[in-house]
Amino acid sequence: MEIKPTQSLELLLAAEQTKLQRALLSKNTQTGYAYDWSLFTRFCARVNREPLPATVETLSLYLTDQLTEGKKISTAVRRTSAITHMHRTSGLDTPVTGEIRVLLKGAKRIRGEQPREMRPLAIEDLRKISRILSKRATAIDCRNRAILVLGFASALRRESLAALELSDVEYCDQGLVLKIRREKQDQEGRGRYIGLPFGKRAATCPVRSLAAWMKHRGTEPGALFTHIPCDGRPISGETIGRMVKTSVELIGLDSREYCGHSLRSGFITAAGEAGIPLLVIGAHSGHRSLSTLKRYFRRTEIWKENPSGLLDL
Repeated sequence: MEIKPTQSLELLLAAEQTKLQRALLSKNTQTGYAYDWSLFTRFCARVNREPLPATVETLSLYLTDQLTEGKKISTAVRRTSAITHMHRTSGLDTPVTGEIRVLLKGAKRIRGEQPREMRPLAIEDLRKISRILSKRATAIDCRNRAILVLGFASALRRESLAALELSDVEYCDQGLVLKIRREKQDQEGRGRYIGLPFGKRAATCPVRSLAAWMKHRGTEPGALFTHIPCDGRPISGETIGRMVKTSVELIGLDSREYCGHSLRSGFITAAGEAGIPLLVIGAHSGHRSLSTLKRYFRRTEIWKENPSGLLDL
């Protein structure tokens, strides 16, 4: 069948429209939504119901099925978001109504699930790991050390850390400046800058750690942190997560309690314990919500000016 010029234009515009709509979501979110949507469509096929548009009853049955199978409430909420996104991008009303929200709230009340919290990496532990990697000084050790120290000092998410390019680094008398082109809370790519001064100790100095890695990486344009051998291929956020786990094992820590986010949470926790104001920490870490930032201090703040400790007990 011959495609007319007007039809060809419509196809091109439709493809561009899809591209623009997807640009609002990160690649990780797009991948997650696609997987969640595939699970929902499979369920609908099993119970002989239409996934698009889905009725409130269909979504309610699906969530009930997920929860009775032992899925976490947070997983059910994420899959609900994927279903909502698919409906909205298709120009349809979302099946998420008050009935669905009541169902999820009821599940939360019955289960009382607490989110699993990974441990923040302490500065002293970072220092111990850095010293071990510095002594071995292979290309992969220098790279991992730079990722750990730079990731901690910048408080970047692992995806933003992996996305850094050589052109995003600027050296100055005070230390170095990182240009963050895009991150989770900046999907429009407005960008921001992070200043990292020279560290007081060599083991935790981001400038010196990065300089040691650059001797192996070279000055070719492209990803700042690459695979070994240095072939220009950028590492992923998942690679950083695995690297954090293997690194903490070097000093006898349980890798199951740590992840890539332990660098970011480690910085925020240490900064809070040092009495640095929340607004200053948030400006550095890129947090827009202080309520989100405060979650990092629940464990440490219980010992500050503790009323029980002030009594003569």
